[in-house]
Amino acid sequence: MKKNAVFIAAMMAAGSAFAQTADSGVYVGLEGAYVSVNSIATPNGGRKTSETTDVGALRGMIGYQFNKNLGLELGYFATDDFKQNGTNLAGTATYETKIDTKGVDLAVVYKFTEFVPGLFLKAGATHSKVSANITARSGSASASASDSVSGTGYLFGLGYEFAFSQNLGARLGYTRYEKLGGESDNKANMFSAGIKYKF
Repeated sequence: MKKNAVFIAAMMAAGSAFAQTADSGVYVGLEGAYVSVNSIATPNGGRKTSETTDVGALRGMIGYQFNKNLGLELGYFATDDFKQNGTNLAGTATYETKIDTKGVDLAVVYKFTEFVPGLFLKAGATHSKVSANITARSGSASASASDSVSGTGYLFGLGYEFAFSQNLGARLGYTRYEKLGGESDNKANMFSAGIKYKF
């Protein structure tokens, strides 16, 4: 009887240890996203005629889950081109502006295990580069210029995860990026969906 009790206790301890390790470890993932900004700055002496403020983006990620609640995640994201078209005030020339953003983000991710299992919150820092190119045309003449800014900012967001198996899952999320390129006026909303594989 004592041997059986010892065996059962050992099995329970092993099961508990397995449950803990199953909630931790390295994971990778890929997300497709829709990124929205409020507006694009109009060049001096220009008048906007149209603009594209909603574009696609991709984000790759690698993270480490310390336990069932807490993880740390590193991501790399890149957007398609935001665009603005317009003319000069006299209407004698046209311009086209293209802007894209690339950067890395590092965030703490907190997953809920009660009440709404699968829900997570995240917050962290970013380092990104915002690149702009403008082309002006007047008749057959044209000229182009480009510029970029880089710097740090921060992010916060939330999402929901669900598992297909012990290793493979899916994620839906929303992330607010502040100070992209280090500029306080550069803000973006990212709505994402992707897959996640845990090793």
